[in-house]
Amino acid sequence: MTQPNIIQIESKNALLELLLDDRDFERIYVASNAFKDQKTREIVKIANEKNIPIIKVPRRVLSRKARTGAESVVGVMVSQNTWGLDELLDKIYQEDKIPFFLILDNIKYTQNIAAIMRTAFAVGVNGIIVPPSHKPLVTDETIRISMGAAERIPLVEMNLFEAVKKLKEEDIKIVGVHMEGQEYFKKNLKGPITFILGAEDVGVSTGMLERVDEKTSIPMKEGIGSLNVSVSGAILMYEKLRQEVTS
Repeated sequence: MTQPNIIQIESKNALLELLLDDRDFERIYVASNAFKDQKTREIVKIANEKNIPIIKVPRRVLSRKARTGAESVVGVMVSQNTWGLDELLDKIYQEDKIPFFLILDNIKYTQNIAAIMRTAFAVGVNGIIVPPSHKPLVTDETIRISMGAAERIPLVEMNLFEAVKKLKEEDIKIVGVHMEGQEYFKKNLKGPITFILGAEDVGVSTGMLERVDEKTSIPMKEGIGSLNVSVSGAILMYEKLRQEVTS
């Protein structure tokens, strides 16, 4: 039986967002002298309304418990963010939404992954697909950096080749981000689409590039080899959003 993914949330902003999104918290620790903080008051109010146990502890105890060491509120949450691709597609179609996915092709750094999650959630991406891993993608760190988006945007772990095959069967266009592609602002990015973002050091892998429908690039001045992958992803996601809302 798979063990539940228990996450300690130490960011007040992330904690508040997740409470408002009805995520499943086991309990919330609050420093005894923290109630002068308006954001903490709001967290406690919502938690009480949802019958989530509030445990008051001395600030020194909370400081030892918190990895960041300085928070006055710490939430303990059970991550619920595990999806199958078929399940997620069914949900998207039931809600009459346009399929919009990201595939992260072996992106390594937590900071980049979390930044991509935050932007993707803001833009309206339906889901992020990543290769299977022994480590959970939703952690206290990705929650903190993404300010809660790591738990709120649907995540699918599966073989990426199988994911591309399934998405193509659903007539969802696969676009790889690669320097040999056409400039992103010249491409039609409207409709069902998946962007493949590659690893920080090597970009999109050869195997994945062989399976894309199209390639797109972000122009840069001579002497600059590439942008940070989270920046590249943000540019493309917002260009798609721009095209959709101005069509």
